[in-house]
Amino acid sequence: MLAEPLEAMMEQRRKGLHAKNTGLFSHTGGYPLPEPDDVEFLAGTAILLALRQQSADKPCRAVGEKTPENVFFFPRLKRLFPAAKFIGIARDPRDVLTSAWHFFHKPAPGEDEIAAKTAFIQSALPSVSNGAHAMLALVEQHKTDAMLVTYEELSHAPAPIVAALYRFLGVDDAPEIVADCIAKTSFAASAGRSPGVVQNGAFFRNGIVGDWPSTLTPDMNELILKELGWMFQRFGWRP
Repeated sequence: MLAEPLEAMMEQRRKGLHAKNTGLFSHTGGYPLPEPDDVEFLAGTAILLALRQQSADKPCRAVGEKTPENVFFFPRLKRLFPAAKFIGIARDPRDVLTSAWHFFHKPAPGEDEIAAKTAFIQSALPSVSNGAHAMLALVEQHKTDAMLVTYEELSHAPAPIVAALYRFLGVDDAPEIVADCIAKTSFAASAGRSPGVVQNGAFFRNGIVGDWPSTLTPDMNELILKELGWMFQRFGWRP
């Protein structure tokens, strides 16, 4: 959201200056054109400002940013901030698609729900696959600065996973800190209701791992397995 508009703005400025340099200011040699690193400098500054607003007055040693698209932007973030680290959280794509369906889909009068779900899944499968491949590529490329865990592992036994993540980030992994953080980020604490109490359209909708059969049909499951079966073997999920 920051980088692309800045690139377009700087290119427009470059063209405007070039036009004036070759015409109006040709007798002076013109003004210097923007350097390629100018966009990186502005993007990095804007990111730092946003993170500062997020962490203002908090005694933190690490600040996280969880936009999913960062999986594709991380190589550039790594150039801007060489000390940056990446944590990827992989989740059973059936639960991902179930969550996305209930969050994004707006029912239309008289629609065929099965057909609508199937079309939604088919449209989303490439993005899910690309994101998973991008995460794996980052872990391979940045062996010491990228870590991959699964949503299911975090849900089943969060303490050792969270402690490992904190060590990876270079922050305190004392048991009492880990326990406090887990408590403060539980579904009940985040959503204000117990897991399994569904609220479609909410950011925290359900809080149950493996709830996809309540939404997806066996045919939809087969469609997902056909396209994303490689992920199940890689991440240890049951088909």
